[in-house]
This record gives sequence, C-alpha cells and structure tokens, in this order.
Amino acid sequence: MIQEPMSQESERTPAAGVWVNDVLAGQIVSRGGVNTFSYVDGYAESGGAAVATTLPFGKVVESPSGALPPFFTGLLPEGRRLSALRRSVKASLDDELAMLLAVGGNTVGNVRVLPWGQPPSEVAPLVDVRDGYGDFADLLDPSTGFDANALAGVQEKASARTLALPVRGDAILKVAPPEFPGVVENENACLAAYRTMPSARGRVVEAQVVHDGSGRSGLVVSRFDGHFPHKRPVEDAAQLLGIYPSEKYNVSYEDVCAAVLGVVAAPLVAARGLAQQLAFAWLSGNGDLHAKNVSVMDSGRGFEFAPVYDIPSTVPYGDTSLALPVRDSTSGLSYKKFLAFAEGIGLPEQVVRKVADEALAATEHLAERLIRDCDFDPRRARDLRRVLRARRAHW
Repeated sequence: MIQEPMSQESERTPAAGVWVNDVLAGQIVSRGGVNTFSYVDGYAESGGAAVATTLPFGKVVESPSGALPPFFTGLLPEGRRLSALRRSVKASLDDELAMLLAVGGNTVGNVRVLPWGQPPSEVAPLVDVRDGYGDFADLLDPSTGFDANALAGVQEKASARTLALPVRGDAILKVAPPEFPGVVENENACLAAYRTMPSARGRVVEAQVVHDGSGRSGLVVSRFDGHFPHKRPVEDAAQLLGIYPSEKYNVSYEDVCAAVLGVVAAPLVAARGLAQQLAFAWLSGNGDLHAKNVSVMDSGRGFEFAPVYDIPSTVPYGDTSLALPVRDSTSGLSYKKFLAFAEGIGLPEQVVRKVADEALAATEHLAERLIRDCDFDPRRARDLRRVLRARRAHW
C-alpha cells in the first residue's frame, strides 16, 4: 500500500510536552530521528523557570539518532528497570523519547515529560509497603513489567544495583539483589552514621528498614523533591555537567564540585557538603560516589546541596576504589590530599580539619556495625576491617 506523505503540519506537531510542575514550558518535536527541544511561545515572558540549567531560554537543542538532551536522558531509570521499560514499550535501544514518555509523569524533580496534549496528573506508586506484608522478590523479577515512575538508579556497582521503586508517592523502596547480600542494612547503617555528624543534620535522606511477608528486607527512603503537583527543581551533577548517565564515571570529583558550586546560592555551604560527602565516602568505603549520586535542589531560595543519598559501603562487595578521581587518583586519599582538594574548592584549613574530624568520629565504629547488621561472612568482615582501619591511619 502506498501511504500518503506526512504533511508539514504533522511533522511539526510536538511529540511531547515538557511541564514545569503544572505549567507547559517546552516541547519536543521528533522528526527524521532528530529530537528537538524548544520552549513554547510566551513561557519565558510569563516568568516561568528554565527547565534545566543546561537548557536556557532562547536555546533550541537538537539531538540526533533518537537521543535526547542529557538532562532528559538523566530522568530515565537505569539498569534492570530500564531494560524492563524498553521491553514493555517495545522501544529500540536508541529511542529514548518513547521510553521517557512512558515514565515521564513522575520524575525526580519538578519536570514532567508527557505525550503532547496530555496534562500532568498524579502517578500512582508501584507498591504500597507495610512492614511484614507483600513479597519484595517480585520487584526483582523483570517479567513483572516496568514502573511508571522515572527514578534513576540501578547501576553495576553495589549501591546502584539496588532496585528503587516509589512508595506512597513520597518515598523509594530499595530491594537488594541476592548478589549483594546485606546491602539494604548496609546503606541504612551508613545513612545513620552520616546523620551523627553535627554539620550534616537535616542534610541526609530519612530511611527505614522494612520486611516483606517472607522476611526479605527492603529500605524505604524518603524523597526530597516534594509532592505532586508542586515539586522542587532537582538536578544531579551529571545533568549539571551536561553529560549522559553512561558518562557518570568519566569525570573527576573536582568536575562535580565545579558544576555544583557554579549554580548554588551559597557556595561555601555547598563546598563543605561536597567535602563532607567525599570524606565520609572514603572513610566508610563507598566506591559509588559518581556524578549522579550528588544533586542540588531548589526549595525557593535558589539551588542548594541536596540531602545525601545512596551511600552504602562497597568494600564488602570487592570495590575499594573511589568512583571518581580526586587529584587524579581513585585510591590513596590521605588527609594531606583531602586538604589540598578541599582548599581547592574554597574551604579554609580550619573548616577542612573539622569536616575530617566529624567524618572520622562518624565512621569510628562503622565497620563493626556493618558486620553485625549485615551478618557478613568472615572474608567480607576481614576485608572491611582491614580497609577502613588502613584509611583511618592516614587521616
């Protein structure tokens, strides 16, 4: 059958509307494999906020080969959940727009991407968690389909292999795959230790370990991006840098810091938070502090350093290096190197010493708590004690 050629009008019809909370801000037109983002007429003049720091007003962005601008790709889930999403919507590997339209109704932050003409509405959570009920094993089964909420996560390293799913709309449920035993209890213990640092109060996500009907543990983590329909702008460092999720290990921690400090309203406060997160990561053995595990948010006073999240120790799973290089190295972070790094992002030595002392105090007994809470076998326990003890000796 000979089909009529597509009219110019239909070729110009947007495939997607981009919403900032409940206001239509932009559009994505898909034509010939090229996705083009632009703001809708009148949005900027009405006083609306930009969709992202890398998408300023007046900028039209074209992405070839089915790709999207990095900010939008960064909204997609990753790993197993992305694979399940791709199968469910029958999208090709490079059709990012089709996948985002399936889950763009509830992303991290206040930006939604929906089929053109469809207004935002509240998206139901995938699972309602009550301690002692349900079966978390279902969440690890790719045949059960995809979650209609776009929550990034599920990478190849320990913290990101956990599956993150929304619970009651304002939380995330993380369930550990069997190849990473105890990672739920691991992250819970690390979050608890982080909260003991005086300068970190209120800057860490809240979390609680729950269990399903068969005793499998899960971690319910609070979301910090607000509630529908008025959510907070959130961008991770990869989005700030304008890089794709696949590149989140291909930058330095200094690059991450520069991106964050370039947009926040209070750079010195954020610099301390960035230094604190690095110090804790090193002393707790967290090798997954990559560009998507550092974020900023705007609660109405300009961008600020977002609460800390995704910080389990990866040493028990064989990962002993930093995710991103600091001063050109992912190993051997002594206090001397840490001081040079921290001074490089604008912190005075007195503040750096206090950050280090707080991190040392917070992690003093962390190895033993992790071994107890996670019931690690003798080999994992030995490795954890050895690595963390050696790191403390140089601080």
